[in-house]
Amino acid sequence: PELPSGPILDLGTGSGAIALALKHARPDATVHAVDTSTDALVVAQANATRLGLAVQFHTGSWLSPFDGRPQFDAIVSNPPYIASADAHLAALTHEPLSALASGHDGLDDLRLIIGQAGQHLQPDGWLLLEHGYDQAQAVQDLLGNAGFTQVQSHADLAGILRCSGGRWPRVK
Repeated sequence: PELPSGPILDLGTGSGAIALALKHARPDATVHAVDTSTDALVVAQANATRLGLAVQFHTGSWLSPFDGRPQFDAIVSNPPYIASADAHLAALTHEPLSALASGHDGLDDLRLIIGQAGQHLQPDGWLLLEHGYDQAQAVQDLLGNAGFTQVQSHADLAGILRCSGGRWPRVK
């Protein structure tokens, strides 16, 4: 999908990389970014200041800082998606566990975001999500079951389906 010029929301922004890339690509768009970690938001704000990019940062869990009215043309997220018992987690020490793992199958945060996103998307708005190398079908199913249309997945540079999304319908 083409990047909208309307409001965009980055959930779980961390260092702000995605929100800042979106603002750089669409300077006319209002970009919001949310994270539960105030330390991460300090880093993200410093990055925004250093790059001269105006992004609105919010502290909170996923969509909690917003009132539930449809206000975004796109919501994007790279949420935790690793299964909590995955052996690879032991080697991933640069990030807090809460930024990586999400339940027994790695889909808990994705389920939550998909379940709430429609309340915050304008009609025809997109929800775009990064996920694990083997989760594309599960995420597509979650999106379809939640009422999203035009559900699709896209491959990363290695040819692995790692990003899925869907469009919120005009009439529900």
